[in-house]
Amino acid sequence: MCHPPRSVDLVGRLSNPLDDVKDLVSQGLAGPKWPQRTSHQATRPAPIELGTPSSKEVGRLSNPVQRRLSTREIRKLAELYRCGISIKVLAIRYHIHRTTVIHHLIVQDVPRRRTVRKLRDLHVTNAAELYASGLSLATVAAMFDVHEATLTREFRAANVPIRPRRGWTK
Repeated sequence: MCHPPRSVDLVGRLSNPLDDVKDLVSQGLAGPKWPQRTSHQATRPAPIELGTPSSKEVGRLSNPVQRRLSTREIRKLAELYRCGISIKVLAIRYHIHRTTVIHHLIVQDVPRRRTVRKLRDLHVTNAAELYASGLSLATVAAMFDVHEATLTREFRAANVPIRPRRGWTK
């Protein structure tokens, strides 16, 4: 006899983990802990008093406190992005991850701004000359106030050969 395939609700499982999983997760968290219980006690932990300053909303397994934005906050976030505020600043302001900001912008049909190039061609040429003189990539990057990865990307685009790191061979 064939049984129909069961549907698995992963979101529900992750959104509302079993109490035993909550107990395991809470052992590594700072802050309020789930009470220890014996076998004769109820399987649910005691409710947390709402409104007390020390109580926090318990979120997903990977994020003990999850921040959800209201529809009004999402619209304001999109408006601020259109006004020129960066994704990083919005993530900090709303206490959410930058990928969550990007997700909200996509859902709101807000066109993303192009990444602004940090170095102009003249700067890349000057940086390449300094690098060719023997300075390290980190030193040259610091001189131009950019990340090493940015300078590496610019060098590759300009066909500037990059030396292997000290102790590394190609």
